[in-house]
Amino acid sequence: MKLDRAGQSALLKLSQVDLEIEQIKSEISKAVSSKELTEASAKLSSTSGEVLAARTNFENLNMEARKADDNLHLVEERIARDMERLNNTSSPKDAQAIQSEVESLTKRKSDLEEVELEVLDRLEKAETELNAISVTREELSKLVSEMQESIQLQVDELKSRGRKLTADREILLTKVSSEILVRYQNLSAKQVAVGQIENRSCTACRMGLTASTIDALSSLAEDEVGSCPECLAMIVR
Repeated sequence: MKLDRAGQSALLKLSQVDLEIEQIKSEISKAVSSKELTEASAKLSSTSGEVLAARTNFENLNMEARKADDNLHLVEERIARDMERLNNTSSPKDAQAIQSEVESLTKRKSDLEEVELEVLDRLEKAETELNAISVTREELSKLVSEMQESIQLQVDELKSRGRKLTADREILLTKVSSEILVRYQNLSAKQVAVGQIENRSCTACRMGLTASTIDALSSLAEDEVGSCPECLAMIVR
C-alpha cells in the first residue's frame, strides 16, 4: 500500500491521537465512577438517616420533657390551692381530708420530679448525639461536594483535551488515503494499528523482529507501507 512520507507521519500521529482519545474516555469513565465518591456518598446517605432518627428521638424526648413539666406544674398548683384551703378552713374534718390530699399530691410531685429528671437526662444525651451526628453529616456533605467539584473539573479538562484531539484527528484524516484508512480502522478496532521499527522491535506490539524481517521492511520503497509479521500493524518510516 502506497503512502507518502507526510501521509505516513499523519497516519502514525492519527494512531497516537486515537490511543490518547481512548485513554481520555477511560479516564473520564473512571473519574465519574469514583470508588471514593461512591463510598463517601453512601456514608452521607447512611448518616442522613441517622440524623433523621436522632432528630426524631430528640424531638420526642423534648415533647416528653414538656409534658412531664406540665404535669409537675399542675400538681404544684393543686398543692398550692390545697394549702390555701387548709389555711382558711376551720373544720377539722375538712382539714384532715385536705392534709391527706396534700400528702398524696406531694408524693405524686416527688414521682413526677424523678420522671422529669430522667427524661431531661435522656434529652441531654439525645441532643449530644444529634449534634455529633449532625457535625459528621456536615463534614461528609462538604467532602462529597469537594470530591464532586474536583471530579467535574477533571472531567471538564479531559473533555477539553478530547475536543482538541478530535479536531486534530479530523485534520490528520485528510492526509491519509481512503484505502489506508479502511485498513487502519479495521486494525485499530482490535489493536494498535500503526508502528515503527525501534530497537529491532515493532512499537505496535513490542515484539522483537528478525534481522531478515527488518531488512525486508527497510528495503521497501519510501512510499510503501509495511506490515509487522507478528501483529500485522502497519509499519511506517
